[in-house]
Amino acid sequence: MTTSKSNSSWSGTSRRKNREIIRCSCGDICPIYVSRTPENPGRKFRGCPNYQDEDGGCGHFKWVDEEEDEFRTFKKQLNLQHKDIESVMLLKLIVGLLVSILVCLVVVVIKI
Repeated sequence: MTTSKSNSSWSGTSRRKNREIIRCSCGDICPIYVSRTPENPGRKFRGCPNYQDEDGGCGHFKWVDEEEDEFRTFKKQLNLQHKDIESVMLLKLIVGLLVSILVCLVVVVIKI
């Protein structure tokens, strides 16, 4: 396998702190790299580990901070859905209680 040098200066990191394992289209685990370019110095990203291969790998690339923002947004949406479910369940409980009270009242009125 022939490799070519990249114009960017990137270095891989091996630290993983409770991070999800991401695989690229090549099927390889995408490690977290640190950008050494003037445009994004020190910014972390995930990329296809085959980026230096002749064909450039599959091209998978994602900034870690954007990945974390997407996770926070998803978590907020999930929390809102959970609150919606709690509200629906509470509403069902209240309706059930009201129906029970109504049935009891009807039974009392019929006996009178």
